[in-house]
Amino acid sequence: MGLRHKIASGWRTLFGKARLERELDEELRGASQALEDRYRARGMSADEARRAARIALGGVEPVKEAVRDVRIGVRIETLAADLHYAARMLRKSPAFTAAAVLSLALGIGANTAIFTFINALLLRPLPVRDPAALVELSGKRNGDFALVSFPMFRDLSAQQQVLTGIVATAGETPYRLTIPASGGGASEVDNVRVSFVSGNYFSLLGLDAARGRLFTPDDDRTPDSAATAGSLIVLSDGFWQRQFGRDPSIVGRTILMGRTRVEVVGVTPPGFTGEYVGAAADGWVPLTTFSSRDDLDNRQGVFTAYFGRLRPGVSMAEAQTQLTTIYQRLLTSEGRVKPPFGEYVIRLDSAAAGLDYALRRTYRTPLFIVMGMVAAVLLIACANIANLLLARATARAGEISVRLALGCSRSRLVGQLLAESALLSIAGAAAGLLVSRWATATLAQMILGGPVGLKLRLAPDVRVIAFLGGVAILTTIVFGLAPALRSTRVDLAPTLKGLRRGGGSSKQRAGRALVVAQVAVSLLLLVGAGLLIRSFRNLHAQDFGFSPENVLIFSLAHGPADRSPAKMGAVERTARERVLAVPGVQSASFSGIMLFSPSDIGSPFWIPGQPIPADGPPAARYNSVSPGYFETVGMRLVAGRSFTDHDDSIEARRVTVVNESFQRRFFPDGAVGRTIWLGRFPRGKTGGFMPPATTPEQMVEIIGVVHDAKYNNLREDARPLFFLPFAQMTRSLRALEVRTDRPAGAIAGPVREALSSVTPDIMIRSVIPLSEQVDASLAAERLLLRLCVLFGGLALLLACVGLYGVIAYRVAQRSTEIGVRVALGATPLGVMRGVLRETMLLVLAGVAIGVPAALAAGRLLVTFLYGLTPRDPATLAAATAILVAAAMLAAALPARRAARVDPNVALRSE
Repeated sequence: MGLRHKIASGWRTLFGKARLERELDEELRGASQALEDRYRARGMSADEARRAARIALGGVEPVKEAVRDVRIGVRIETLAADLHYAARMLRKSPAFTAAAVLSLALGIGANTAIFTFINALLLRPLPVRDPAALVELSGKRNGDFALVSFPMFRDLSAQQQVLTGIVATAGETPYRLTIPASGGGASEVDNVRVSFVSGNYFSLLGLDAARGRLFTPDDDRTPDSAATAGSLIVLSDGFWQRQFGRDPSIVGRTILMGRTRVEVVGVTPPGFTGEYVGAAADGWVPLTTFSSRDDLDNRQGVFTAYFGRLRPGVSMAEAQTQLTTIYQRLLTSEGRVKPPFGEYVIRLDSAAAGLDYALRRTYRTPLFIVMGMVAAVLLIACANIANLLLARATARAGEISVRLALGCSRSRLVGQLLAESALLSIAGAAAGLLVSRWATATLAQMILGGPVGLKLRLAPDVRVIAFLGGVAILTTIVFGLAPALRSTRVDLAPTLKGLRRGGGSSKQRAGRALVVAQVAVSLLLLVGAGLLIRSFRNLHAQDFGFSPENVLIFSLAHGPADRSPAKMGAVERTARERVLAVPGVQSASFSGIMLFSPSDIGSPFWIPGQPIPADGPPAARYNSVSPGYFETVGMRLVAGRSFTDHDDSIEARRVTVVNESFQRRFFPDGAVGRTIWLGRFPRGKTGGFMPPATTPEQMVEIIGVVHDAKYNNLREDARPLFFLPFAQMTRSLRALEVRTDRPAGAIAGPVREALSSVTPDIMIRSVIPLSEQVDASLAAERLLLRLCVLFGGLALLLACVGLYGVIAYRVAQRSTEIGVRVALGATPLGVMRGVLRETMLLVLAGVAIGVPAALAAGRLLVTFLYGLTPRDPATLAAATAILVAAAMLAAALPARRAARVDPNVALRSE
């Protein structure tokens, strides 16, 4: 039979049923009449011939059923009938249906929400041509970081033959855009995120402009030319929409990026926000035109990341081998590192889903752990529904027995019962999709909220919908198959004798086993939540070394035109004076590096009179700060003095304040009054470092010691750190610290005006309380803690609901037995004690399984714990106590109901 004929036949079966039935009746009548005529011809009477014809046909209805069973599309028709019957049965039990759909909606919705984030972080490809061919390129030495400088990037690009090209990207930097108005004047837009990329960026990604054109390598050839000759900028479609309302006339106009003139040459396609996952660039400019020749020719440092595209037919392994060979040859010719050069390799990783700045690294493990947690919650929900289905099967045992006795096959009944489970799963998945949208928005606020403004594409795509469908199918099998098989395994004789007695000990054992599993999984999640709560408390209970209360951190972008120390020092002093004059400001300071930011900087130094080690001079972190810094952030001075206005000058004697770790390591007898030397260290003829000439301008006196403080990681012990007056080590102003008793919203505006009155070169990127800045360093731990507590509580609730259902059903089944016992003298207290004893046995069985499981799973949380281990006995005891108490409360109502059983009513109903 051809495909066309099969489709036509199936269509008639589904939508031409009445006609087919008429044709079947006519065929059967014709066949019966033909047989009657044949038998009459043999001498039978009319009645005898009719009877013989019916016997020969085997009965009209069985023949009809046999014909229907071989029609194409009959399975779809049967499924539709099963679903229709299942819908009628579910409508008759609205309480059961609502409870099942709600449980599934919570479980499926939570799983879908977490998978949506995993998909956006790890799986969703960039909206570019053939993203699977994109690879990230990095240098490695024995698995650790190895330098790939910008000059080496140029050499690799010129010599390699396995990639269609290599792109350099310097990431995003916030800028102030000044947009001239057509009628005169101009408008300013702060915190526009501009990405610096090499000229082949768009061509390698295979992007076409939505408006205008995209820049090319020809636009990116002259180093540091933007400041004098201007440059180009390509805007993102999102920024074009938000800022210009998709006005096409913006293309070709010249705007100011900081102080640099840039011409808007084009707009990227909708949906493209850059190569970094979680970041959303507003515009792109040519990297070379904005970079100094010193940076572009520096083989000692790196300020860019790299990615490329594999040539067709070239595998990642082949490309990595060739690039490593070139890399090792270039290292040899540079003479910058010591052999063996075989330790240095180029590593390629798939960049199909984009590059990772920090988001993937921060949240990958927590999201996978949470995915396991929500899967456990869904299993608990499925166990609850399986218990409800077993209870329904007991109530419907009489119906099922009658249908089996009338000849219905067991497989047909199993299919019909699975149809009910499938409808529940479909309804739960539909409701779960709504729950997932709400949960995704809540998670987005947890993960993406804050000053960074990260973006992820969280709209459901094919993978999310496929995951949702797969979970729905899986839940149908998990909670529906076992009850369906067990429900149709009945002993017909005793069931038909007493239709109200459909229960069996096997179903009760299955229900109790499911409750034990629920208790074990709930304990597992409660222990995880307890460990994270105690760890978080330990992190916040330690001595920070500063006082974060009532301190606001203003993150700044500072790009001065005049970078001379005298001018930058003058700007810092004037700006601090203006900020201190703002009403409500108690103290204020500037710093080159913001507390608890990812930034870090260190410097080598020499202690006069001591030899320089063979592996180089000692080094320590440092920060440039203004007077008032220690007082503003609350760092306690333990010796000497802090900086004064007199120290904050290029003419003043060079001084520094060190922390206790610096003093313990380098000056155990006391640091105040000692000196260190800062500067470049000459090398001798043998390659070793030589003590420098002790020129006075490079000698720095230690005038004070501050208490050790956490720097950018609450888990990290304090390391040696020294502070320099800002004017003596000028850097761009990166942070303004303000101590105030007013809220951020009331102080931010006046502070912004104060800074603007000094110079237009300072832009406020964000304002955040120092306490929140500290908490932001624990973003992964905080997310994991919140979700673990949430889903641990949800698991406990579902487990208690399941326990309540099983115990309540058990009490209802045993009502006659309990009535007899009460009639024979059992007390209500004794009846309650028996029910609670049964509950306790189930809970203890679950605890016996859950404790070893929690100890094993706790190893997944090791990296997130602080001050305790996964085997913490206090946490295990507390989680167990909470679980037992909740279980006893869940069993209290059925136990009380059992104690109130009236023996007369129970025996009369029997």
